[in-house]
Amino acid sequence: MMSEAADTDVADAIDGEAVDVTALPRSFLVEGSGPVTVVRDHGDVTERTEGEVSISRRLETLDGFATFWAFRDLRNWKRNAIREVLEDHEDGSLRYVISDDQLEQWDVQVDGRAQAFIGVAETIVDGEVADNFEAPDHRFESYAQNPSGRDVDEMTLDFAKDLKTSPLWGPGTRLAELTIRHSKRDELEHYVGELLEEVSE
Repeated sequence: MMSEAADTDVADAIDGEAVDVTALPRSFLVEGSGPVTVVRDHGDVTERTEGEVSISRRLETLDGFATFWAFRDLRNWKRNAIREVLEDHEDGSLRYVISDDQLEQWDVQVDGRAQAFIGVAETIVDGEVADNFEAPDHRFESYAQNPSGRDVDEMTLDFAKDLKTSPLWGPGTRLAELTIRHSKRDELEHYVGELLEEVSE
């Protein structure tokens, strides 16, 4: 059974010349754990085993960040995030099935340092997005094209606004917001209070 999922495909894609991806200067980490039913097909026999798995994936490209950004406000955000990682470890004979009851027991979160969020903004603002980048929806497409000419601070604050209330994304979003607002000498009491409330839950 899988205990940890290392995302080597992304690293291979970044190092290889065949795939044109937009690498981020700093990565994010998806982590989670919970119960699953492991289904193994042995020809005419199907074996089902109950167990626990842990998942882990580094988001090192704009594509990866955009995928999990798009999950932020979906009704089935948790299932989508888990499936996105688990599918890499399935094949024709092995599947992971998660019932609704099992899903409730899962904890899954995406997080990164404040500088990781700022790094996404820098990548876009500096025009480093690959020509073949395909956004998961129109709103992120607008971010990637940056038609209004947002600067790094504005872009970072927009990402923080998008993600800070999502149960999928961790406190790094609020830390990124605090970092930018502190640099602008904004009043921080309200934002610090939000962060303390989140980390104390």
